[in-house]
Amino acid sequence: MGKSLTEKDFDQVESWIGTGPKIFNLLYSIKRDGCGASVFHQKCDNQGPTLTVLYNKEGSVYGGYTGLSWQSPEIGLNQSDDAAFLYQLYFSGNKISKKFPLKSGQTAICSYAGYGPFFGNSFYPDLYTFSGVIQKFSSGEYNLNGDMNTQFGKNYETGGTTSKEVNNGHLRVTDLEVYTVKDGQRKEPDLPTPWRKTAEWGTELLERLEEEVKGIQPPEELDVPHFNILLMGPLGSGKSSFCNLVSSVFRGRISHRARVGGDSETSTTTMFTPYTFGDKVSLQLYDTRGLAETDTLDLVQCNHMLEGNVPDFYEMASASLISNDDADFQHRPKLSHKTHCVVFVLDGSTVGDISTPMLHKLKTYRNLLNRKEIPQAVLVTKIDKLCHKTDENVSNAFMSTTVKKVVEKVSEMFKLPRNNIWPIKNYEEEVESDENINILALFAIRQILFFAEDYLENMKVKQSRRSQKGKAKQAEGEVFGSDTA
Repeated sequence: MGKSLTEKDFDQVESWIGTGPKIFNLLYSIKRDGCGASVFHQKCDNQGPTLTVLYNKEGSVYGGYTGLSWQSPEIGLNQSDDAAFLYQLYFSGNKISKKFPLKSGQTAICSYAGYGPFFGNSFYPDLYTFSGVIQKFSSGEYNLNGDMNTQFGKNYETGGTTSKEVNNGHLRVTDLEVYTVKDGQRKEPDLPTPWRKTAEWGTELLERLEEEVKGIQPPEELDVPHFNILLMGPLGSGKSSFCNLVSSVFRGRISHRARVGGDSETSTTTMFTPYTFGDKVSLQLYDTRGLAETDTLDLVQCNHMLEGNVPDFYEMASASLISNDDADFQHRPKLSHKTHCVVFVLDGSTVGDISTPMLHKLKTYRNLLNRKEIPQAVLVTKIDKLCHKTDENVSNAFMSTTVKKVVEKVSEMFKLPRNNIWPIKNYEEEVESDENINILALFAIRQILFFAEDYLENMKVKQSRRSQKGKAKQAEGEVFGSDTA
C-alpha cells in the first residue's frame, strides 16, 4: 500500500459521504507538521467537514469522517453528527472497503484542545488518536497514545469487525492526515513523469517486444544454439516463478513448467534444470536451488555451473556436491555449455530486510562473476506488493516512486547500473495471460539477452584473436623450420 490515498480511494470516500463530488485538500500531516494536538487544531479547526486518515507499517489504512468542524474548547465537547462515519480502506495491504456509520443517538466526535482527532464520546472513544505531543521513533513510526481497542463499536456500527481487524491491534502509525472536504469536482491528477521511459503500453508494444526478443540470436560463428542464463537468488525470491513467467509469455497462457516452492527453491536436493522455449526465443534458463545463509553452494560449485562443468539435470545435493572426480563432470565444456549471463532474483517486498550474511554471499558471487567478465542483471519480483499503484496495474511500474527507490537501492547494493535492474511481476493469482505483465517481463528478457549477446560478441573477438595468434605462431614455426633446413 502506498503512503497516500489514490484517486480511487477518494472516489470510495466520496461515495460513502453520498452528497456528490468532493474536493479533498490536505490540511495536516503528522509526518510533515509534527504530531501535536496544538498543531492539529491550528491547522484543522473551523474548517468544516474533514477526513482523518491513519496509515501503519502493515499496510492498513483507516480513519473517520465528520461533517462538523473541529474546535479547541478547554472542556471536552461531545457532538452528534449523522453524517459522521468510521471506515477502513486497506487491511495489511489488502483492499477492504468498509464504512462504519454512527449509531442512532450516539456521539460522533469530541473536540478538546489537548486531543488530536477524536471519534466517539469523551468517556467512550471508538477512535481516539492522540493527546499532547508524540515523538517519531527511529523506525519512522509514531506510537499514538490514544485508544481504539476498549470502546470500538460503542458509538459506531462496526458490524462485528474488531479494532484488531482494522488497525492490526495497535496505534503505531507512519502517518496521520486530515483533509478538508468541500463540494466540487476533483481535477484529473497530472500523470507523473516515468522514471524509465518506454513506448506507450499496449498490444502494439507487446508484439514489437516479442519480435525483438525473437530476433536476438547468438553469433553464428560460435556454434552456440541459445543463450544460457543462470538464475540465482535467496529462497522464495521467485526464480522458478520467473521460468514459468517466461514460458507463459511465449505460450500465451499461464504455464507451470517449473515447480514453484519445490526442489529448486527449498529442497536440499535439486536438479540443475534447463528451461528452453522452442523456436520462440534463443534462451535457456537454468534454475538453481534458492540460496540460504548457511547453504553449501560455495564459489567452487558456482564456478562449475558457470564453466559448464555441471551437466543438464544433474542432481545437486548439499551432501554430495559435484567435483572433478565425478563421473558426470564435464571436463572440456564448450562455449555452448557455459553461462552467458547471470540473473540475480530478489523479492522486492523484502529487499530492505536482506541479512548481512546473505548480502555478503551475493556480493561474493558477484566478485567471481566480475573476475570472469560474465554480465549480470537483477530481477526485482513481487512489485505488486510494493505499492498500490503497481498492485492496481503493473503498467504503473515505471511511474511508481516506490518501485524506483527499490531499483535504486538494489543498484547501490550490487554496484550495478540501474538499467541492469528490472522490476517484474510473476504470475501468481492470475488464471489468464495479462498483457501488461508480459510487457514488463519482455523488457527484462530483452535486456538480459542483450547482455548475453554482448558477452558472446566479446568471446567471438577473443576466439578470433587466439586463432590469429595461432596462425602467426604456425607461420613463424614454418619460417624457422625452413631456415633450419
